[in-house]
Amino acid sequence: MNKFTFLFAVIAVFAAGCGKEAPHTEGDGHGHEAEAAQSQKEEGHVEGEVKLDAEQEKLAGIEVETVQMRAIQASLDVPGVVNSTTKGRAVVTPPVAGRIVTINVALGDKVRQGQTLATIESVELAQSWASIADAERNRDAASATLRETKSEVDLALSKLSAAKSNLARQRELANAGAFSQAPLQQAQSELNDAQSELLSVQKEQASHAEVVRRLENLYRDGIVSKSELEAARLELQQDQIRLDRAAARIANAKATYDREKNIASRGLLNAKELQTAEADVRSAQLEVDRARIRVRSAEAAVANANREIANARSVYRSSSAGGNASVGRVALTAPITGTLTHLDVTKGQAVDRTQVLMEVENLSSVWVTANVPEQDAVKVRTGASVRVTVAALKGREFVGVVQVVGNRVDPKTRAIPVQCLVTGVSGELKPDMFATVHLNYGAGEQAIAVPRSAVVTEEGESFVFVKHEDGYLKSPVKLGTRSDGHVEVVSGLKVGDIVVVKGGFVLASEQKKDELKGHEH
Repeated sequence: MNKFTFLFAVIAVFAAGCGKEAPHTEGDGHGHEAEAAQSQKEEGHVEGEVKLDAEQEKLAGIEVETVQMRAIQASLDVPGVVNSTTKGRAVVTPPVAGRIVTINVALGDKVRQGQTLATIESVELAQSWASIADAERNRDAASATLRETKSEVDLALSKLSAAKSNLARQRELANAGAFSQAPLQQAQSELNDAQSELLSVQKEQASHAEVVRRLENLYRDGIVSKSELEAARLELQQDQIRLDRAAARIANAKATYDREKNIASRGLLNAKELQTAEADVRSAQLEVDRARIRVRSAEAAVANANREIANARSVYRSSSAGGNASVGRVALTAPITGTLTHLDVTKGQAVDRTQVLMEVENLSSVWVTANVPEQDAVKVRTGASVRVTVAALKGREFVGVVQVVGNRVDPKTRAIPVQCLVTGVSGELKPDMFATVHLNYGAGEQAIAVPRSAVVTEEGESFVFVKHEDGYLKSPVKLGTRSDGHVEVVSGLKVGDIVVVKGGFVLASEQKKDELKGHEH
């Protein structure tokens, strides 16, 4: 016999017994109950006791627990409503106006955070992307100009270094007087040449004058002709011209020599060479400064281009809401992990920024707003534990914590809203469900308590089954405060008693069956 067959047999016997009228005997002044009690007593059977063999206990799933003292905390049972948390619900809106080109999910799908839900194609986004490309081209051109100007600076610095080296060399030469000696020596040589020429011309003139004197004597004697005499005189005149020219050359050479001698004595040529070298240095330095100005200008252009790129990218990120975007398309992604509970868009549809396209809900954590009567509000404290039950999930309890205690009383219900956070519910608690909230309050007190599953209720009375020798005895109990799956037993049990915590329904059925059998005797 399996467990379920046994249970069905118990229930069937119980139902059959209830349909019969108990027989009644008369004559001795005692009823059937007395006879049955006497019979049970003679057989060692205690009224209300249920005995099962090992196989029956196994099939019934009997489990027992020793009664002990537990910390019991009082609680308020108040109505409540389930709501999603701010982190448990998210809407998906387009970051930019455009057209839906793909939809990757369907209503009710489970989605993970960051998963692509749909793709939007946007002209505005494409324009932003083009702005980035233009700014990058400007940056590349400015970078090329910067490299060119830096090369110009390097070249100008090389020229400046050469000019400074030449200036240093010219200063050494000037200190040695190298620049003033050459012109003076040249003037001296010119003066010497002029004086030598003058002496040569004077010698030729003296010779030619002697020839003219002899020819004049010979002409008077009629020995030479007049033409020969005129030719000699002409040559003597030319000698005079050369003599005058030589004298003039000497005068010029002498003046040049005196000037160069004066210049050399005053060091003017040395100063001239130094000034030329210094001018070359200044010119090279000016070229360096101009090249550096061009570098700074190019650097500013690069910086401006980089700012333009950053601004364009910022606009692009803003347009795409930081999503996975490419050129003129942007992916709509799930803000949170959860279930797609709203889908209001179709492929090809034009959308704008304000339109809610999808909603994702994650109900692993929910708010349960409890309505606490104003007279009990002082009992509720932030951080207190709560238990939540809903009619749709009988036998299930969800544990939470009081997060917010309201400050105002609802004028209609005269209740204060208390928000409780319930975690780890895996979607069983859904928004707008009605719930019962068991709010724990006060300090826990030690009391005899048993699991709620140990209590059997019949006709408004509460019982437990206590282990009694080789059977289970039905014992009435008076209950007190319920707390975290346990219930306080005010009377009917003591510490150390062994009670049935699972299978009590089967024992109750067996006990009813025994009672019916007793009535039949």
